[in-house]
Amino acid sequence: MKRKAPSLKQGDVVAVVAPSGAVHKDSLDRGIEILESLGYRVKTGKSALKRYGYLAGDDVDRAQDFTAAWTDPEVKAVVAARGGYGATRMLRYLDFDVLRDHTKILVGFSDITALHLAFWREMNLVTFHGPMVESGVDSSLSVPYNLQGFREVLDGSWKGGELKMPEEAAAAPGPDKASAEIVGPGDVKVVASEVAPLEALEGGRASGELVGGNLSLIAALCGTPWDLDTTGKILFLEEVGERPYRVDRMLCQLDEAGKLAGVAGVLLGDFTDCDPSGSSPSFTVWEVLEQYFRGTGKPCIRGVPAGHGKYRAVLPLGSSVEMDADRLTVRFLESPLTT
Repeated sequence: MKRKAPSLKQGDVVAVVAPSGAVHKDSLDRGIEILESLGYRVKTGKSALKRYGYLAGDDVDRAQDFTAAWTDPEVKAVVAARGGYGATRMLRYLDFDVLRDHTKILVGFSDITALHLAFWREMNLVTFHGPMVESGVDSSLSVPYNLQGFREVLDGSWKGGELKMPEEAAAAPGPDKASAEIVGPGDVKVVASEVAPLEALEGGRASGELVGGNLSLIAALCGTPWDLDTTGKILFLEEVGERPYRVDRMLCQLDEAGKLAGVAGVLLGDFTDCDPSGSSPSFTVWEVLEQYFRGTGKPCIRGVPAGHGKYRAVLPLGSSVEMDADRLTVRFLESPLTT
């Protein structure tokens, strides 16, 4: 049976943990201030500011931090400090028999996809693909669209309904204009981002539970205990910093593993900084995506404002969703939290 966490109330405790990459203190402090401005109390994991190479502490430290937050009776939500890399390394150290006894909100994206897939497989828990705590002046929770969605979903005032788009979506030129600067292993600094209106790669309607997240993580977890079952599901994909041939390779892997044939429909988010490099002949990333999702007979919509661009809609993974690629609508059919 699908499990849902209770919504947040004023004064509730939100735990900030770092399951993946090393955290930048100034950006973390800015995000914590935003969480506190929403009326939440914040507990920060002991390992959040540790550094072990490109990781926020070693695997055991990060797993213990996460477990402490998830099992803390005072904590009602766990929000990742940032992505980067490392959550997959941590999974083997999580005791899901212990974690399963607690039902809480989990928020993050990018590398946190590993946790989303594991929690869906192990607990059948609705989790949230959404903004993380590290925030720049004009990124993540500092962006009004992102903050509003974050607040409305987590406090339970959003009960489902049509996916809200940023106001400028109608005027944007196309989904391939977002850009980013890679500043270190797993570190992405958004330089500019333009949101596109939704666009159909393949028409039709479909409904099912929303699953997915970062393409690299979904491909990396194929064949593991947390392999994603896409049968009859609406698959959401996003990516950052991967050249078109690498996106192609990962999609080919998913296709050969039967992950694309079984879907009911596909939603594509941001594919940020996925441009060809150098002067070698190449497809664009959108040409690659078209090769996999156009002409399949399964509805596919691109332009969902989620991923590594400026706009980061909160997507309840595991929640029932209906997509109509002819009318270009995405509608969530249930409240993602209990009251």
